[in-house]
Amino acid sequence: MIKKPYILFTRIVIKKDSQGRIFTDPLWAKDLKLHLNYIQNFGICCPVVKSRSLEGLQDISELDIKWLFELKNDRGILSVLKNFLPNFVTVIKACKQAKIVHSDGAGWAFPLSFYLLLLKPFMPFQWIIVIESSFWMLGQGEAKTPRKTIEHYAHKTLLRCCLRAANSRIFTQSFYRDYFLGNEKRRTLINPATWVDKSNFSNPEAVKRRFNDKADGKLNILFPSRLVADKGVLVVLAAIEQLKSHDVNINITIMGSGDLEENCRRFASERHGGVTVKYQDNVNYGEEFFTVVSHHDWVLVPTLKQEQPRIIFDAFSQGTPVIASDTYGILDITDKDTALIFETGNSSSLAQAILHAARHPELALKMGLAGLEYAAGKTHLQMHQDREQFLKSSLK
Repeated sequence: MIKKPYILFTRIVIKKDSQGRIFTDPLWAKDLKLHLNYIQNFGICCPVVKSRSLEGLQDISELDIKWLFELKNDRGILSVLKNFLPNFVTVIKACKQAKIVHSDGAGWAFPLSFYLLLLKPFMPFQWIIVIESSFWMLGQGEAKTPRKTIEHYAHKTLLRCCLRAANSRIFTQSFYRDYFLGNEKRRTLINPATWVDKSNFSNPEAVKRRFNDKADGKLNILFPSRLVADKGVLVVLAAIEQLKSHDVNINITIMGSGDLEENCRRFASERHGGVTVKYQDNVNYGEEFFTVVSHHDWVLVPTLKQEQPRIIFDAFSQGTPVIASDTYGILDITDKDTALIFETGNSSSLAQAILHAARHPELALKMGLAGLEYAAGKTHLQMHQDREQFLKSSLK
């Protein structure tokens, strides 16, 4: 158990009702509970907003959160400028309370780690940084506008300074560690992010029955994603267009929401030869979501960024292999036995990977079982237990 005052700095928003109860996203609430398994004196510094709209959120008022330092929520450039100093003052107050601070490399308009970098030379806290996303990083084929270029190099430079100043560094993939620190491996942990619980996992016999009982000969593919360009949505649609000229019997279900949702709905209403495209609304993460995954032969993961999609462990937990782009984050947790890999951003390469899966239906069971075996034990709880052991060894 870590007993020193420990403050988590994040841009994830907590909402507060008129009675002072606090609410947040159910998945983050689940994550917070696991932090409390091994941290005795835990607090949060994050944006807090008053709200009457609490639908879909979880009440975390009863969690043993000893301190809540309330930041103003940045919504646009003017509010960022207006809130900069007030939020900095709040961060200073939180740091005075803390002996250990925990921050990350994400969050609009900039990571709270940048505040901590300014304070580190003057305050005695020990610093943990977790790098698990890179939304700011230029993606493959992305236009290098002045704003995107500045954002990319500013984050790269400042986060590298933060990581070098930190006492403990946790990365979800080795690419992030190598990108920021080169050969520096001291006080670092590679800890892939997963949200799967032990109770969510299928078993080999159930996976075998699922594939062996198939009778229609149709290849069922699921594309669950935020429907935005960075997730490779347009690459998927272009690949499907290229499959129209082939003699195939494929069903592709697009599930999600986002800026490109209407494009996907419209695309699903059109004919695409031997490929049937369906659109499905999001379902709750948990039993309902894993049931949907288990009803498909493959899961598509065509992301354009270097982030490591958690959906891969979700798919593997159901014995469902993936067709995925060759980003560093994906290559870190897949191999030739668990995934069909295609060139990032290349719709023709994706179309060929789907064709290969259609022409070799036996691969889904073989690779699905390999993915299930690989993912065994890689649960959300185990991820936190690994972090706990690392922090105990790397902090004073």
